[in-house]
Amino acid sequence: MTPLVANYYLTYRCNARCHFCDIWALEPGKEADFATIQQNLQDLQRLGVKYVDFTGGEPLLHSQVGEILSEAKRLGFMTSLTTNTILYPKRAGEIQGKVDFLNFSLDGADAETHDHSRGVRIFDTLVESVAIAKSLGEYPVLNHTVTAQNYHRLHEVAQLGQRLGARIWLNPAFTAHEHYNSKKNPTAEMVEAMRQSAREYNNLGYNKAALAFIEAGGNDTQNPRCKAVDAVIAISPNDELLLPCYHFAQKAVPINGNLYELYRESEEVERFRQSQGKLSVCEGCTVWCYLIPSFFKGVDKYWLLNQVTYAGEFLARKRFLQAVGVS
Repeated sequence: MTPLVANYYLTYRCNARCHFCDIWALEPGKEADFATIQQNLQDLQRLGVKYVDFTGGEPLLHSQVGEILSEAKRLGFMTSLTTNTILYPKRAGEIQGKVDFLNFSLDGADAETHDHSRGVRIFDTLVESVAIAKSLGEYPVLNHTVTAQNYHRLHEVAQLGQRLGARIWLNPAFTAHEHYNSKKNPTAEMVEAMRQSAREYNNLGYNKAALAFIEAGGNDTQNPRCKAVDAVIAISPNDELLLPCYHFAQKAVPINGNLYELYRESEEVERFRQSQGKLSVCEGCTVWCYLIPSFFKGVDKYWLLNQVTYAGEFLARKRFLQAVGVS
């Protein structure tokens, strides 16, 4: 089975202190060097991966992020990177033109809300970063995590996006796991607020399959929809293959230059492939960064809603760029 996506965690270090996440409190350990990352990217290409999401922690804390992105583009990958923007004004030039989907994290429509959630004063830098990105011909999407605390203020977020000339992507906060503090799935009220807001504001988007999956109760271990091992390869900053996924990692297998063979031939990987979505920790899971790639594996209503989402988002983004004067 050919994986679609690699979630490449470049670092566990982070310069924010978000209330809903404690990855910044993890012991970061020794991070892989550029040669190791380069080898892993080459193996991802051999495995047939088309899309690499560079994440963290805060990926711009990695000293060679520009070189890593250059190598990914040289190998023909589509790339994405999500940043809290603290370092973006300083490093924007290094990554210019190397990220196909540039995402800036947004937790609120004003400094008080955003900064409180992020644990650092960062809102002004976010606003500055949007302007810098646009001056460089980049059009970042503002990733907004929708929670029980902020779902009733989505109209304010949409209006901020309008003022900044940026699209907003609504990501429902997902279920609890060892690195996050939320104890509940998104509520029906949160889901309806996302749909209603997107109807009212054309600069808001969300994944239709993800919301339908939330409404259905998340992953069912008796009839699992998650294909985390088949669809996604998760790599830690410490050169480990995380199984079955980052959020519920039961095993971290050292790669040591053998990612291709490890993924294709390892009994350890096969064991987790057979149990993907079936583990006790998988019950009710709504971790969209693994489920959305899973929806591309197997034809059902979630596959269809996923296809509709991305076709619609392509058209919406095209219309949005035309509206802001980009052909």
